[in-house]
Amino acid sequence: MANCNDLVKGLDPTCDALNKVGGVNKRVWIGQLSQITGYSKDGGTDDVSGISMAVNGSIPFTLKKFISKRDKIAVTFPLSVGENINTFNHTLAIPLYYSTTQELNAIKNLCNADDLFVIFQDNNDELMVAGIELGLNASAGEGGTGILLNDATSYMVTLSGEQKSTPKYFNISSVSTLAQNIAYLDAISE
Repeated sequence: MANCNDLVKGLDPTCDALNKVGGVNKRVWIGQLSQITGYSKDGGTDDVSGISMAVNGSIPFTLKKFISKRDKIAVTFPLSVGENINTFNHTLAIPLYYSTTQELNAIKNLCNADDLFVIFQDNNDELMVAGIELGLNASAGEGGTGILLNDATSYMVTLSGEQKSTPKYFNISSVSTLAQNIAYLDAISE
């Protein structure tokens, strides 16, 4: 029987990896696969290093910035064992806070959009991309007023989708700073 995937590299974690803190920053950028013409990868690291936005008439599409609260967003990517290949289920759970009809409409539009990808900043000041291969879709949503004064009043949206690989890091270059990467994303966002 042929072995189709050879184990070619081991793992000896760096101190940064061993001392990594958990959690996600409050800001994420969300795009639709249908609104990009592609993305570039750094050949040496496989990091996503750029996103090419498609044009609608003469106006380029943009990423949409969603801001929540720090340490309230969860990103997971558990292994899904398959018959032919193993995949990773990228999942983003984000509480979205609203107080206007426009904000509720933004939540509704997010829940109805297809094939999304999410760029998020973790609490280690690293940017990562989930869903860039095959897209994410809304898989759950729940919200309300709560009962007590201190109950949650946000709308929790969960986006998920099977991907062939783990999330990818986002760096516009091997020497770019977090501020430079965020400026790049903000320049193609609204």
